[in-house]
Amino acid sequence: MDTIENMESPSHGKSLISLHYNEEAVDAENVGAAPVETMTYQQRWIRDNIKMRVCTKFVEKPTNVNSDLLPPVRVPGKGLPGIQSEAEPICRCGYPRSTHGQSLSSGTSGMEDWKVDTHTKATRTNAFGTVEFLGFGENERNYVRVDVDTKMKDMMELMMDVWGLEKPNLLISVTGGAKNFTMKQKLKEEFRRGLMKVARSTGAWIITGGTNAGVMKHVGEAVRDYGLVSASTNPIIVIGVATWGCIQNKEDLTDSECRGKWPASYRLGKKQRPKESFLDPNHTHFVLVDNGTQHQFGVEIPFRAWMENSIANMKTNTGKNASVYVPVVLLVLEGGPGTLETAHQAVANNTPIVIVQGSGRAADILAYAYQNSIGEEIGATDQEGKTKKITQTIFDASVEAEIRNQVEENFGKKNLVRHCEMVKETLKNRDLVTVFEFSIGGRGSSKDIDRAILQALLRANKDQIFDQLKLALAWNRIDIAKSEIFTDDRFIQPSMLFEIMQSALILNRVTFVELLMDNGVNLKDFLTKKRLLKLYNHRDLYDSSSNMMQEINKNTQLYQLLDKIRRKNGNEKYISLVDVGCLIQDLIGDFYTPWYLLDPKVRDLDVEYLLDGVSAKCMGMPGIKKGILSMATGQKQETVENELLTSDEYQVPDFDNPFQELFLWAVLLNRQEMAKILWKGGKDATAAALVASGMLNSLSRQTDDTELAKKLKENSQEFSNLAIAVLNECYDVEEKKAQNLLIRELEHWGAATCVLLAVESNNKKFISQTACQTLLNNVWMGHLSLDNQLLQLLLCVFIPPLIFPVIKFKGDSDQDGIENLQEKGVLRDKKRKLEKQKTLSSIPVKEEKEDLQVDYESKPSNLSFWKKLYYFYTAPVIIFAHNVLSYVIFLGLYSYILLVKFNKDVSNEEIILIIWVFSIFAEEVRQLLSQYSIYERITIYRTSTNQNASHIINPSASNNTQSFRGKNHSFHPPQKMQSSSTKNFNTKLHSYITDPWNIVDVATIFIFVMGIVLRFLRFDSTLEAARCVMALNLVIFFFRILHIFSVHKQLGPKLVMIGRMLKDLLYFIIILMVFVVSYSIAAYSVMYPNSELSIVLVYNVMRLGYWNLYGELFLEDIEREEPDCSFDDSVYSNGSLPRCPSAVSRYAVPILMGFYVLFCNILLLNLLIAMFSNTYQIVQENTDQYWCFQRYRLIYEYYTRPTLAPPLILISHMALFIRWIFGKCSFCLSSQPSDLIKRFSSDKARELVQWENMIADAFMNRLELEEKKNIENRVINTQESIHELFFKLDELQDLQATSGSSGQVPISKAPVNQVVRMPPQMDKRLLALEEQMQQSTVALNWIMKILQEQEKNTRVAPMLEDKRENEKQKKEKDKALVKNTVEERKRLNYKARLPCYPQSLINRFPVPDHKVSWEIPFPEYDPVIYEAPEVKEHPYWADTIDLIFMKPEERIGKIKFNEYDDLNKVNRKSYVGTYQVQDGLPLNPTGRTGLIGRGLLGRYGPNHCGDPIVTRWKRDDIGNVVMKEGKKVLEFVAIFRKDNKLWSIPGGMCEPGQKVSQCLKAEFTEEALGSLVKDSNMEEKIKSDLNIMMEEGEEIYKGICDDPRNTDNSWLETVVFNYHDDTGKVLHPFLLRAGETVEAASWLEVSSSLMLHSSHLYYVQLVAEKLNAFF
Repeated sequence: MDTIENMESPSHGKSLISLHYNEEAVDAENVGAAPVETMTYQQRWIRDNIKMRVCTKFVEKPTNVNSDLLPPVRVPGKGLPGIQSEAEPICRCGYPRSTHGQSLSSGTSGMEDWKVDTHTKATRTNAFGTVEFLGFGENERNYVRVDVDTKMKDMMELMMDVWGLEKPNLLISVTGGAKNFTMKQKLKEEFRRGLMKVARSTGAWIITGGTNAGVMKHVGEAVRDYGLVSASTNPIIVIGVATWGCIQNKEDLTDSECRGKWPASYRLGKKQRPKESFLDPNHTHFVLVDNGTQHQFGVEIPFRAWMENSIANMKTNTGKNASVYVPVVLLVLEGGPGTLETAHQAVANNTPIVIVQGSGRAADILAYAYQNSIGEEIGATDQEGKTKKITQTIFDASVEAEIRNQVEENFGKKNLVRHCEMVKETLKNRDLVTVFEFSIGGRGSSKDIDRAILQALLRANKDQIFDQLKLALAWNRIDIAKSEIFTDDRFIQPSMLFEIMQSALILNRVTFVELLMDNGVNLKDFLTKKRLLKLYNHRDLYDSSSNMMQEINKNTQLYQLLDKIRRKNGNEKYISLVDVGCLIQDLIGDFYTPWYLLDPKVRDLDVEYLLDGVSAKCMGMPGIKKGILSMATGQKQETVENELLTSDEYQVPDFDNPFQELFLWAVLLNRQEMAKILWKGGKDATAAALVASGMLNSLSRQTDDTELAKKLKENSQEFSNLAIAVLNECYDVEEKKAQNLLIRELEHWGAATCVLLAVESNNKKFISQTACQTLLNNVWMGHLSLDNQLLQLLLCVFIPPLIFPVIKFKGDSDQDGIENLQEKGVLRDKKRKLEKQKTLSSIPVKEEKEDLQVDYESKPSNLSFWKKLYYFYTAPVIIFAHNVLSYVIFLGLYSYILLVKFNKDVSNEEIILIIWVFSIFAEEVRQLLSQYSIYERITIYRTSTNQNASHIINPSASNNTQSFRGKNHSFHPPQKMQSSSTKNFNTKLHSYITDPWNIVDVATIFIFVMGIVLRFLRFDSTLEAARCVMALNLVIFFFRILHIFSVHKQLGPKLVMIGRMLKDLLYFIIILMVFVVSYSIAAYSVMYPNSELSIVLVYNVMRLGYWNLYGELFLEDIEREEPDCSFDDSVYSNGSLPRCPSAVSRYAVPILMGFYVLFCNILLLNLLIAMFSNTYQIVQENTDQYWCFQRYRLIYEYYTRPTLAPPLILISHMALFIRWIFGKCSFCLSSQPSDLIKRFSSDKARELVQWENMIADAFMNRLELEEKKNIENRVINTQESIHELFFKLDELQDLQATSGSSGQVPISKAPVNQVVRMPPQMDKRLLALEEQMQQSTVALNWIMKILQEQEKNTRVAPMLEDKRENEKQKKEKDKALVKNTVEERKRLNYKARLPCYPQSLINRFPVPDHKVSWEIPFPEYDPVIYEAPEVKEHPYWADTIDLIFMKPEERIGKIKFNEYDDLNKVNRKSYVGTYQVQDGLPLNPTGRTGLIGRGLLGRYGPNHCGDPIVTRWKRDDIGNVVMKEGKKVLEFVAIFRKDNKLWSIPGGMCEPGQKVSQCLKAEFTEEALGSLVKDSNMEEKIKSDLNIMMEEGEEIYKGICDDPRNTDNSWLETVVFNYHDDTGKVLHPFLLRAGETVEAASWLEVSSSLMLHSSHLYYVQLVAEKLNAFF
């Protein structure tokens, strides 16, 4: 790249980079060369893909072309900044000569045309990176300078991949005034707040012009005030798209080496130069568009339109089936003519616009036009003959006149007609226009402006409910969905909502899930196996082009846990429901068997087939760990794997309890709010909350993320509180049912119980509740009455005969259960229900027994002698007393033997002791093998009664129609099921050793065996060793008695404290040993250097430091001297004398000991005391919870323990062993009643569940009501009320100030709704007066009308007559103005100069009204070249020669113009005469259009067509012609076009060689009659009517048609015929039907307020004038 020499310092050799590259820089590959290896990815990508545009030829700009208005140009190295050399010439590109370089060629000044396409080139951009605005904080914004022709694919990659922006869910394009303007303070605040609210809530991108002026400045300030201070994690993305050549101080953004600036320091100056603007410091990204020119505004407009269109073609991240294209909305704020053009083009592209009324100029004009026009529905016939309503915007003549006045007042007379027509055409589709009106009363609060933006998008898709839902879901705006979609007058088929529901679940849209369920989505119909698998695999969110969403899923805790199980189970691709079941079992516990592991339809499910449609190669699951499936189903793994799937296996049935499946999914994902919603809708509220609490608690222990673990624990505690709250509510309502909830077998939750779930999840708080404790009291006392005192029980234990007179039993006649229930009537009602339940034949006998067992109050009142004896000795409390008594005797015997009888001879006492310990050992073995025997009983009971229950409890269930759960499991358990069938030995062993008291038991037995072994060795030394071992064993046996204390409310928590303190002590000892070992070694090495290594040395070293802790300082050893000791090795080695310490140790060791004792005894021991105090305080605060939980463990242990105590317990063990030998263990266990598990009949269970759900719903409703009434919500409501009140006061003050300054109340052209509150009495009186005035007015009008009819000479009051005359004159003036506007629009070629060319993104070169004619010089005219792709394919209706792409000399003679083209059989003569041909191209006779080529037209020159206007008189129901203003009303046949959504006359292009009359008839038949002509019944009549109609046609117009498809070289010419039926005999009953190329057909009333395609309104006006009809 050439450099620019510093003219003031010739010796300065350093290169200076210009703002504009020269010719050599374009071709140099090493421009700004820098080591690529040192660049970041962002730098390399931008250097390689993004270009800018530079001028390649200097063409001096004439000095008379506004040269005095050009701003000074900063040239690096040439004078002071901002000062331009007076003699420096300026190129036509806008840059000075010095920025072009000396090597560039130069053109003659003013004689050569300078064009962007031919005089500029693209080169590597030199301005990109991040920009820091000095004085506006340290935030850095991304920016880049791009070529105007940059591909949008590269721009999207830049924003999404390089800049790392997330896909938007909404694109808000803000347009308006580019110069500073003022708004009312309140409107400005509401605009800013509302814009930021919609951007934050929807994840929108905002695109503006990017400069610090006008509407862009307002948007930037909104980001500053409401966006950056928001606590939302979603950043506000505001992209500024500006013209590079119009940016002031742009040299601060360039980099000489093309490596970018990171950051560039940009300063906003105090003074803004003409034709330049500063960048706004509050935007987040800048795209600076460069076309090689400077000081030319509007360069970015087409680029911005293309970029917005590319963004709109992206899809939102709302799932594959619920994703939509990014919606775009245009926000109009103030603005000038350019804003009108932007809004007009947006509506033409079906982009909704939101107009902020009150912001001024263009926005206010559009708002006035919208509010004062009328949306009239027109009935039309579509292609199928059905009637549809099409809204047509109608403008009254007075409204059109007012619009014209406002346009002229704001924008002047220049292009007046053009601007007025743009205002009208912008409102052609009212559904695309929304006006935000700020008014008193709070209707324009911040919630309204953001709602206005979102409502505009929904209105644009009002007929597409599914798309509306997708948009609302993408924005996460439940308020919009409720108010605009789910309305009372709209019914949505629930099946249509399934995909939305799927995406709402995946995106965690809690409120949407709740709304969808409220509006008919049945989860049983929605949730299928495939959808559930998609939820666990997140299939809908996978992007085929990237793995972004997949990577996010991999980072979740659930994915990591499931992925481990998936690999373990051998699943290669997808997570299966079996994997989920294994995870749930791992989290909750092995006692819980999820049904995913039970049902073979789920186990054998081909996941790949469901998700991919391709069957898996292997149907088995080779990686499933052995025993899991066989444990759950009772089948061997080989049998499971060899089962063949039937043909209907892939038919997805419904889940029986879909709320539970989704609830588990939400809990595993830690989606708390979603889980709570599903919890509310599901069954088994208490059990579900306990399962969630346990799972979340387990998940918190399996993560290393501190924040995640904290959140999981909080969520776990919340579900625990919900379970407790529901339980307490149930207990308060009815105690008995609440206890039944605790012990009811939960078929949907692994056949567990609520108590079991709480215990296994270590939920101490739940167990400590009154309901649980009442249940435990009943279990603890067995059949003994709760009124029995402890002293009574102990007395009967020692004196059994006292059982009969002293002990009270449940069901005794003297108690009658009243003391427990407090009311006889409740008891009798319960007994009646029980008796009724017993009569049901569908309840198995075992269940009846269990009912009898639990319902203690239902026992017979008179118990037999043996029954009372049995009940007493089988009560857990008595079993506990006997075991305690037995254990005390055991300890006494053990102590007696050690103290008296432990010698070489084996005594009888020792034999009894050995048998006793053996009985203890046998009991431990029984506990190990039958660990949690009640849990085994659950599974055995379930499997043994499964087949019977499946047809007894649910007789209607069948194998073919069964749901997945709760009706008929299809597995068959074996006839003999051992205790290991539920848990294998490893699981049992793990469960056994988790209880610390079991470890103590094992240790005592092991030490006892070791002592007995030493005891029977006939050596004196082993006998003494045995004595020591047995003594230690006795100590541990004494420790074991502490377990008994857990039953005591005061002593039980102390055991927990001891256990916690032992853990603290262990950690403390680790720290302490560092000091002890270091001091001991140091002190001993100083006292006794060079000692021999031995075990004794280790003992002596540790002895020194350890006993110092307890005050044993060993000073006599330190200070010992000869002759009490010796330094002689031979003397102290044989133990004759101790070794003397070294001399230095007498001084060093005491000093070292002093520091050691100081640290250990004072610092560390006090630390230990503090740790113990903290532990004590923690346990003490939850004493009741710890005691209740310990009590449950103790009660459960003695509830499952055999009746006899050791050593007699061996008899019970022998009985169990005999039963096992005979293979009857399963039957015996299953027949044993249980007070901790109960299975109800289906009716009873359903009644219990409904009762629980009802209470849970009532509790949640009350909780929500209390939340609304809490102080925080009250404060929020008060703030909103105060905020609204301040708004009203401010508006009233503004209104009063305006009235006071003008002396009268201001009159607004736009209606303003003002709400003023008055006292009720005053309001009623005003309403009465208003009603009376209306009645009086009606009466006076009637009187005047009668008088005029009766007396012709009666004159109207002069005042009324003058008023009517003025109104009439104004109305006639307005109508004349409208007619003149129609004619003027046709004359000025308005339609052919619309900015955007139809069906493309091409923008015409702007042509002002006064420069349309070719005769007027327009040197700046640079039309755009465009020919549609379908035209380039050379169809039969288009020229095969592309003249526009040839050189001028090559075009001559290729096509003959102004004559008939015999070669192509096309008439190229114009109806208006001879047209000009320049450089081989014909010129449009009407003038410039801003575009060259053919566009959408096929022929160069005139393209002939025909337009028939078929009319009739409008008649009323009785056949009379309708009159308006004294003239007949005319109707004409119109079609509704698909391309631009406008009504038009049926017509079309003439085919080659076709006559105009033939064209008229063919086009009318094709477009207005459609398929009617193919109807055999109507064909003859239609042909006859057409022939009659065509015979009387009259030519109305012949000439050029002002059509938006016209170009400079190709235009439409038409012949318009009017076919009028004056009598109505032919056309009055004439049927219409839309053709294939149009949307609808109808009869339209002729009126000046119509908006028609092309120049058709002008032709209709001509017809109306000819027939003297109303217009």
